[in-house]
Amino acid sequence: MNVKPFPGPSCIRLYADDDDDRDFVDEGFAEKKGKDKGKGITECKYKGTSSAELKTFGGQQMLSADQTILRRDLSVAFKTYKRQLSNYQRLQLANNYCKAAYLEVMSLAKESGTWVRAKPRLGNLDDLVNEFRTPPLPGRKMEVSVATAVIPDVLASEMAEMMTLSSNLWSKLLFPLVKYVEGSNVVGSLQYLSYADVSIKAAVQMYAELQLPTTLVPTRYFEFLRYGKEIMDGIYIIVDVSSRYSDPFAKRNSERRPSGVIIREHGPEDCEIIWIENVEVDETRENLYSTIIGSNLAYGAHRWVTTLLWNLKRDKSSFSDLKIDVHPGAGSFLLALTQAMKRFFMECVSQHPDETALTVITSGEDPIRILHNKKLNEYISFVGVNSFRVQAKPLSVFQFLMKKDLQLEFRVFGDSETNEVGEEPELLFTFGTDDKSNIISLHKRVTKEGIVYGLQEASMDEYCSFILSKTLTEDTVNAHIVCGNKSIYEDSKSRMANITPSGFAIMPDGPGGLHCDASLVTFLVQLYYDPLGNPVDVEFVRKDFLSDLNSIIRELNEKVVGEKTNGIEIIHLTQGKASCI
Repeated sequence: MNVKPFPGPSCIRLYADDDDDRDFVDEGFAEKKGKDKGKGITECKYKGTSSAELKTFGGQQMLSADQTILRRDLSVAFKTYKRQLSNYQRLQLANNYCKAAYLEVMSLAKESGTWVRAKPRLGNLDDLVNEFRTPPLPGRKMEVSVATAVIPDVLASEMAEMMTLSSNLWSKLLFPLVKYVEGSNVVGSLQYLSYADVSIKAAVQMYAELQLPTTLVPTRYFEFLRYGKEIMDGIYIIVDVSSRYSDPFAKRNSERRPSGVIIREHGPEDCEIIWIENVEVDETRENLYSTIIGSNLAYGAHRWVTTLLWNLKRDKSSFSDLKIDVHPGAGSFLLALTQAMKRFFMECVSQHPDETALTVITSGEDPIRILHNKKLNEYISFVGVNSFRVQAKPLSVFQFLMKKDLQLEFRVFGDSETNEVGEEPELLFTFGTDDKSNIISLHKRVTKEGIVYGLQEASMDEYCSFILSKTLTEDTVNAHIVCGNKSIYEDSKSRMANITPSGFAIMPDGPGGLHCDASLVTFLVQLYYDPLGNPVDVEFVRKDFLSDLNSIIRELNEKVVGEKTNGIEIIHLTQGKASCI
């Protein structure tokens, strides 16, 4: 992944990392010629500078201190420059960057009119703060947003720990906005930050991927330092700052400029937070999702807070409408399985899906994505994905697609013995939140082959809703859900062996949340073929997917939009040309 150097106020950037074997090239005015030799500080040749004016280090020449300021009107062949810093200097530089990032987050909170009334007094950090506020390069843009919320039943100290002690927990609480997270211990001088500032309680290096539920928007990759700090008794701050200030070789296409969460106690059991998002990203490409990305609805601070609250409520789900006895451990199984189903959905729409499980077999220019699922052996399995726009409120689309999703899941079992074709399967229970924002339900249908179950999760919020389902065998239900004579309950990794769902993701096309005038829908479906049957090629699979897609679009136009034409905008390829359905 190409990484551009930060266009800071100085012509030469100093990186205080602990790996003296890596040299950084400033591409803004550098021209690399040939391979560098040796280590340490390498040769810098200026027009009009004699060899006598150069000092040597590690067997190579370097400029004297009074010649390190470059002017852009000079003809320069700049290879690399790197100042050797002592461990103490590295620690001081890292500490100053952390203090400046802390000051910047507090300043953004104060400027947004939150309950932060004053900025901390940390000395003169203007140069570093100005560096954080340097305008982005052409083709890049800034997205800055602030949101506040009360988090029920979570203490301020617990919230701070959830944000710093476990990257997996942080990812779980912010999924599906955060698709993937990997945390690692800080190394080098950064691991001694708590020595320089005793109020720093934790520091971790984070790699995160952010993804919208569509193939039309590239994945955002971030790498950043996160540290937690106790400002005073009962008040904490979590600060994120891009790794580019300490490691120019970090793998990312997006920069997390000073961002974070300020946390304080709110009563005996709750906490109150200020969430600050401050990122530098590529300019948005024109597509169906340009409006919500440009208006900061897709990745803004309000969506982060909404996602956090939704996940906390989801973890407190309870059973209702019970028609069968369920095992005490069934709830945790249902939460884990449906979470894995959503992760599969997000993997299918990712810019770079997991190559060990999925292979994209359509071209990148084709808005319809077909993937080969390599994990299923009993079938030749494919996944079809496409996004389209509906001129209808997300709430109306959501309610219609909940029923349509189950019909699609049970369609291969339409020859039931006790149910007529098209009759809804029997509801066995719901497992959901008190406000019904998330409902997991189990449905049953009797067929000639036996009893088939359908598991569905319908999750709804103002920024992004999901409806996903998959069929379960009677053995799976007996092993992981029911309690009684037929129960053979087990808690093992094998219970997550088959998590392939079908379903929908729904986002509003503009402000208004669930009552926005238009919706953006992504449809994903599993397509299975007999391995002993005729050979299957990509065009055959694509036609099958288009058949399902067109059927859903017609029904949405007729039953939700209220018009039989011009209600839904979808682009697909017909004989090499784009056309609208």
